[in-house]
Amino acid sequence: MKILQAVEEDAKKIMPIIEEARSFQLSYGNMQWAYGYPSEDLIKEDIIDGIGYKIMMNDEIAGYMAIVSHDDSYDEINGKWLTDGPYIAIHRLALSDKWRGQGLFKSIIEKVIELGKLKGASSLRIDTDNSNPIMKHLLEKLGFINTGSVIFEGSAKPSYELVF
Repeated sequence: MKILQAVEEDAKKIMPIIEEARSFQLSYGNMQWAYGYPSEDLIKEDIIDGIGYKIMMNDEIAGYMAIVSHDDSYDEINGKWLTDGPYIAIHRLALSDKWRGQGLFKSIIEKVIELGKLKGASSLRIDTDNSNPIMKHLLEKLGFINTGSVIFEGSAKPSYELVF
């Protein structure tokens, strides 16, 4: 597995993966992406801004995520972050149907931690939706600590942090 910065030409291959992830989430009642989030324009914006990353398996795009060094919605938390220093955060993580369920999440997190360390971060932060028990379980299984909740688009989202 490789995590590479996405380029504009990748957007056409990433959007079907986003749609597969959206359908999967809806299949178990997760409404987080039900209303068109993330849009193709947002994915393209991620790529242009240099925060869009493709997850590569055998020279094939298997997934997508945005990795940011700061998120304004994380400035205020109903709870407390574990660290005060530099962090990175993952948003819009999606895997294609072909690669979902094969235990890739742990490897993805390990690669993101490597990238975070190179960027001088001391932790990895993630938020999810209350209707996403699968993500919550995966995060807790890998040692992420529930730190409270952050507000995104008007609703509270459970927040997690893993200290390197």
